[in-house]
Amino acid sequence: MTNEPQPNQSSPEPSPTSRETRRLTAPRLPRAAEPKASRTPSPSEIDELINALGDPNHPRHTVAVDELVAIGPAAVPALCAVVGPHQPWLTVYRATEVLAQIGDGRATGPLIAALNHQNANVRWGAVRALAQVGDVRALFALRKVVQTDQGRTSWGESVAGVAQSALDLLNRRSIWSQSLELIKLAIVSVIFLLSMALAFGVIGTLRNELDQFGRYVPGQTELPTLVLPTTRPTATPRPTLAANQTVGPQPTTQVITGTALQVANVRPLPGTNNQPIGRINAGDEIIFIARTANGQWYLIRLGNQRSPDSFIANPDGSGTGWVNQALVSPPSADVPVQEPLPVTVPTATP
Repeated sequence: MTNEPQPNQSSPEPSPTSRETRRLTAPRLPRAAEPKASRTPSPSEIDELINALGDPNHPRHTVAVDELVAIGPAAVPALCAVVGPHQPWLTVYRATEVLAQIGDGRATGPLIAALNHQNANVRWGAVRALAQVGDVRALFALRKVVQTDQGRTSWGESVAGVAQSALDLLNRRSIWSQSLELIKLAIVSVIFLLSMALAFGVIGTLRNELDQFGRYVPGQTELPTLVLPTTRPTATPRPTLAANQTVGPQPTTQVITGTALQVANVRPLPGTNNQPIGRINAGDEIIFIARTANGQWYLIRLGNQRSPDSFIANPDGSGTGWVNQALVSPPSADVPVQEPLPVTVPTATP
């Protein structure tokens, strides 16, 4: 893995294609035709898009990444089948780009295997995808890349350098998760101790009251005196309504809810050209807030019934984000249209 092919040898890194591939990693504006109408893609269509990844002459080569990202988790098994150390480098490289944006944990094993590919571009893409997937199983493999991989991409990026950045990111996530678990345990322990103390206090008070109940001590225990009322209480007059006044139900704000159909990324803006800020899981309750004019993306927030792993960490603190309409159930009522404002989302420097 440390011996890179020289330019004058037979190399899987022809410079024109490499420059084209490098440009694919830059942010791209979402196309008006993406994603397509909600439907389940056929295996043959997914296979055609995967073939287009590594074929610059294929008519769908330039849109294959975006269309596979729009398909989402349904395309992950087929993508994993072509991500390996002995597959054509351009196909594997662009497949890692798709898997990085989908963020499905099923891709962890194939991406780790791709770290042994002879092409540095592929190894760089696999490291970046592992950082986006966020599976801690990749920590050991990434440490090995940091220690042994001396390769650089065709545009000059160090594979070991991006692996170190991925390690730092995964370690921060792991420490944060452990801290959350410790905080949860501490809170549960405190609540349990307070509940036990309160229960013992209530039981002691009740026992004392029962001991004194029905006991009469002459000269110490006073019998209650019955006092009869001297006047009849008057009824409080009921308010009357004017002739033109009616009583009706008060208006309420309708909450439009739905359900996540599968694991999906939540993004700060509609489209797949921005990094995810959250994730929802199949069966999560979601609340629809708005939609794009073409109805392809919904602005949502999480409901009460959700997976512990689900979260939306919007930089503006609103707890909302955009998700593709193919990944959630249709809303039960019409959702208002909202054109999103541009936001700045911090990205990890490779």
